[in-house]
Amino acid sequence: MKTRMEKVGRYLKEWTREWLENGFQGENGVDALNCALDLDLDRANVSKELNRLWKEGKAIKLQGKPVYYLDYDEVAQRYPRHYIPSIIAKDERITDFIRSEMGRGSHFSKQPEDESLDAMIGARGSLSEVILNAKSAVAYPPYGIDCLIIGNTGVGKTLLAHRMHNYARAVRNGQEVPFMTLYCQNYQEDPALFQEALFGSKRRGSIQYAPSIFATCRNGIIVLEQIERLPYSCQNQLGNILSQKRVHTAYQKEDLPLQTMIIATTCLPAEDARIQTLAQLLPVHLCMQDIDRRGIYEKMELIMDLFAQEARHIQTTIRVHKDIIAWFAGRQYVNNVVQMRNEIQISCSKAYLETANPRQKAVYVSYQSLSLAMRSQSEDMLDLNATILSLLSCIPNDYLQFDPDGTSSAMTVFRHAPEMFTEHRMRQFVDEFNINVNDLDDIDDYVRENISVLKDCPAPQLEAIRQNINPYVYQVTMQQLSQRRSFAGLRANVQLLYGILLHMTNYLSRIEHGGEQSTDAQVSVTREIYHEEYLCAREVYQTFGSIYDFSPSQREIDFLASYLAISNQWIDHVNVAILLICHGERVASEMAQIARRMVAGTYYLDVIDFSASMQLNDLLELACLKVTELNQGAGVLIACDMEPLTTVGAYVHRQTRIPTRTVSAISLPEFVRIVEQSTSPLNDLDMVCAQQPQQPQTHADQKKPSAFIEQIKERVIAKTVSFIDVEKAVRILTTCLQNTLQELEIDYSDVLAIKYLCHCSNMLERVIRNESWDYPKINLFMQQHSYLLHVVEHGLEFAADAFGVKIPLTELVYVAQIFLPEE
Repeated sequence: MKTRMEKVGRYLKEWTREWLENGFQGENGVDALNCALDLDLDRANVSKELNRLWKEGKAIKLQGKPVYYLDYDEVAQRYPRHYIPSIIAKDERITDFIRSEMGRGSHFSKQPEDESLDAMIGARGSLSEVILNAKSAVAYPPYGIDCLIIGNTGVGKTLLAHRMHNYARAVRNGQEVPFMTLYCQNYQEDPALFQEALFGSKRRGSIQYAPSIFATCRNGIIVLEQIERLPYSCQNQLGNILSQKRVHTAYQKEDLPLQTMIIATTCLPAEDARIQTLAQLLPVHLCMQDIDRRGIYEKMELIMDLFAQEARHIQTTIRVHKDIIAWFAGRQYVNNVVQMRNEIQISCSKAYLETANPRQKAVYVSYQSLSLAMRSQSEDMLDLNATILSLLSCIPNDYLQFDPDGTSSAMTVFRHAPEMFTEHRMRQFVDEFNINVNDLDDIDDYVRENISVLKDCPAPQLEAIRQNINPYVYQVTMQQLSQRRSFAGLRANVQLLYGILLHMTNYLSRIEHGGEQSTDAQVSVTREIYHEEYLCAREVYQTFGSIYDFSPSQREIDFLASYLAISNQWIDHVNVAILLICHGERVASEMAQIARRMVAGTYYLDVIDFSASMQLNDLLELACLKVTELNQGAGVLIACDMEPLTTVGAYVHRQTRIPTRTVSAISLPEFVRIVEQSTSPLNDLDMVCAQQPQQPQTHADQKKPSAFIEQIKERVIAKTVSFIDVEKAVRILTTCLQNTLQELEIDYSDVLAIKYLCHCSNMLERVIRNESWDYPKINLFMQQHSYLLHVVEHGLEFAADAFGVKIPLTELVYVAQIFLPEE
């Protein structure tokens, strides 16, 4: 008997071989759903085995939705001279790495990336739930589930229907999927025409007939645009067909089974009496919001995408200044994308006409190119103009260029640089601390708002704030805190104080330059409320006063006292919570009891014992309730033992929107370690999951790398990097180095450790900043060292996942050179 893994591996190998021989026709690879259906196995188990094959280097993973896999050996044997990565990003294809050998006669044809559901603007934002439900409806066997797309005019209902058709063609393995659209407004005056479309008709004086749309579009999709325009008689007839799943045609004696998916669109809510009957018979409702309610980021993406479409349409480069993009983004669009597209086409047409030289290579869109309606709006009428300009600051050039092929480097930067927006918000936050506290109405509210930002602030932004803090301010404050036991937790979470330390730095700077007039006329409002914090704050400012020769105001002392008190309170509210779910009557409860005896400190822990008598629906409902109660603001880690509990976290997140992560195959030592990690407010969900337990070292020589690496970290790496978390980087990269050396069968050496850790730490900073190095002879290196590149890439996957980046091929080449023998 073959094991499940052997069955899946053989299926993957045979499918990949046939796919290569057929010239890359059909799907991009094997996905868990189709593999499970073909092998009659559980989808979750198949997904687990495919992922295991990838981890063992036997499969190539193509990221996306769904995730596809290819057999690595089959591809490598077919293209031995090419470097084939073990993981391919969503925006890449396997053919990007083997295109040179495909030749001009290849039958491969790349489907445009912007025609998929996942490529829709908002797929990861406002439309994420819509697209998930749309995929579920289309993929449901045998013909999909009927849908109703709800949204105002111009939101993109028709576009969504077409993308669903593309997805249907993808999931049905290249089978023909007919697609028809009926415009219901055409049947308002003549319902008989709609009846003929539904039931077909016999032609007079002949045995020929006009077929029903359900026969013409069998195994396909029918889109009914604006069903509210259908007369009630037509709606009733269509409703009878949908409820019975059969249709009696005018030219056949027997009923025709309904083998077609129906997608209807409407501008009315599903509860409206005009469509309520039909809406109840369309199980899946996909509600699309107006573009002005989808967030400014998605709105700007839509604007850039429409400019790119115009450049592709007229086959001419279009250049648009940031101010014009901001002007478009600031306007409200009653008719949504339709109105936005019209305005953009007007501006492009005027800009094209105003081009002085017809041979000019680019068209420039200026204020003169805008329509009268756009120009007549004052800036006061626009929304979020300052925010829009701040978002555009991530694009280095003043002009956004849209090339004739519909691409734009500026648009790519905008889509892939959300961390830059966070950094910009932090710069705004830094500037906010340069204020006069006498202007604050409520100090406590102001402090809470800023600490809430600081506690979730990424490491690069925290480092930027720290660099602006006066070292003397930091030293004096920490010295006073160290003398009081009640501030021990605050000293361990000093990043919460960065805001007040920066404020005091700015305050002393103003004092030094004579820009601040202090007075003692005010009465303290914190002396009684936060007595110990007030005493500490007063001593801090007295120290500053003696050095800078000034008398601090009570308002400034109160501000520092409030900040110390509220920061101390925050420490108890930022821990990651844990929910343990295990099979059995008392397994989870007993593990939790042991953990509570072994781990001291503050942590939030609850359990669910998934007994044989508990239904899965009850488990999911109970998990949602417990996660809601456990969450302290930092999310909930769900630890479980095995399937089907491994997907509980994803379900809870969709239902509650509380951040969750899942750790499966949990053991008692691993669970105790996770509880220990959760006691630190510095550890977020990802860090608690990522930190691996220390393996016992049995040989003396195995201890040498750890001690030496500690020296590298302190004496070299910490002095060369700018913002990356050195502790985290060294810990993760050490694991990557050990795995790479083991796979290459190379002995550890201090020289290798220095080269690898120092180079890769700085390399991660470059990748985060989108400043990757180029490599001039990359193709030659790939041909000569394809296996080495594969091992290096596989070894760095842990680092890439931990820092949320994709390491470019050019950077992998430089890392690979570290392991080449010296000539």
